[in-house]
Amino acid sequence: MRKCIFCGKEKVHEEAVMDFCDECGLKVWGPKMLATLKENYTKARDEDDLVHTDIAATLKTLRSSPPRDRKAA
Repeated sequence: MRKCIFCGKEKVHEEAVMDFCDECGLKVWGPKMLATLKENYTKARDEDDLVHTDIAATLKTLRSSPPRDRKAA
């Protein structure tokens, strides 16, 4: 299980296409829009057209890199 990006509870199944639980999804978008989002995201995943970015891994990489020179060019 993964954590929901809204409530932080571990209620999101590993195979879910979205990073939030159904309970929070209903509160944010309502039943019709949530159903549409799930349908479109699932279709995109099935067509291998869904890009998932692992934010935690990206941040870890950025934090472990030396700071870039921020002088104005």
